[in-house]
Amino acid sequence: MRLFRHPIHAGPGHPSRHRPGLRLGAGLLLALGGMPAAAAPDSAPDYGGASTSQCIPFANPQSVAFTDPPKLNFSIGDSTTIHTVTMDTGSVGIALAAPLIPGFEGLKAKGSPGTQFLSSSKILWVGTWVPATVTLYDRDKQAVATAAVPVLGVERTGYCPAFQKTGQICTDGMSPAKDVVYMGVGFGQEADFQPQGTPDKNALLNLTSLNGKPIAPGSLNPGYIIGRQGIQVGLTAENSQGFRFTKLTPYAAYPGDWMMPQGCYSLNPEQNRAAAGPICTPTPILVDTGIPQSYMTVPDGIRFDTVEEQDKSDPKRKLPVLAPGTVVTIRLPVSGDPIAEAAFTMGGGSPVQPAQIIPDQTDKYPPFLNTGRHFLRQFQYLYDARQGYVGMKPQPNPCGEG
Repeated sequence: MRLFRHPIHAGPGHPSRHRPGLRLGAGLLLALGGMPAAAAPDSAPDYGGASTSQCIPFANPQSVAFTDPPKLNFSIGDSTTIHTVTMDTGSVGIALAAPLIPGFEGLKAKGSPGTQFLSSSKILWVGTWVPATVTLYDRDKQAVATAAVPVLGVERTGYCPAFQKTGQICTDGMSPAKDVVYMGVGFGQEADFQPQGTPDKNALLNLTSLNGKPIAPGSLNPGYIIGRQGIQVGLTAENSQGFRFTKLTPYAAYPGDWMMPQGCYSLNPEQNRAAAGPICTPTPILVDTGIPQSYMTVPDGIRFDTVEEQDKSDPKRKLPVLAPGTVVTIRLPVSGDPIAEAAFTMGGGSPVQPAQIIPDQTDKYPPFLNTGRHFLRQFQYLYDARQGYVGMKPQPNPCGEG
């Protein structure tokens, strides 16, 4: 089960998920040809002294990379049950139906109340964050890492659309949770109705041992590299070779977390031109392993066509998606030397093209781009949680092969 991410925006009581100052009205857009002189490349992170790293192969080998969501094997506490779950970079934290957590009732006294909201389906999970040891396994079910994180023991679940507007937990329509199994490993998502999705909840950033050996103090730089068949945890000078980096902005409301990287996108650049060149709309960029489609908030004044298609997340409904023939470009960061550039034509068969792009055209909210997981067919993705960097490098990555 995963968190659905439509182009929604921070509700009452939640800080904006966008960097202050990037709210764009119609016309306040960048033309690539008229950008300021290229800025100096972002400084690179320093991995001196960091020597600890481990490949965790995905539970489902990717015969066609990122057609399906990457999955990880994990267990909780001393349970012998190994769960296989989507590794979702669009959210943060492990959620598990309370009956699946060993000794949950006894752990509740050490925990704190918690929620997780699925912002498209309007499903709310209500429970308790309890301290837990999480064991991660390779695809042969051999333990390769452990982490100490709070886990949300989900006690009640139900349809609760009012939570998105008011933050209030519904009293009607909730039922006991039975089959919730979920893992989010992203960052900077607190304002997307995930105020409890802080870095201390991320199992990949709070490792305590690798291959049965405790992690020596100072030897692990927390972060990861997403390859085609696995995820490398722990960043070193060796495994970060060849990456180009962009510096992230600290998330002021949530110390220790980082805002999403800033980039820009173009739609039909030859049609949407400013005096200085094609318009590239600045936006936070979320590279999201949880979904095959892409969501895009587009300012008024940008011209594009849509067609009706079945929603890839919910085949019972149709929605407008970018029409075949639409040219899309994505650039990261906005100015200076790019660390990643992707261009494709919808319907053209490019591997990096998402299954759909769902646009929401409005000036009410800032631009936003969720790339979906197909972006990772072209780029390895590095996240440095300690120093605050995102890095990109062409795929493939050997983690998980063989």
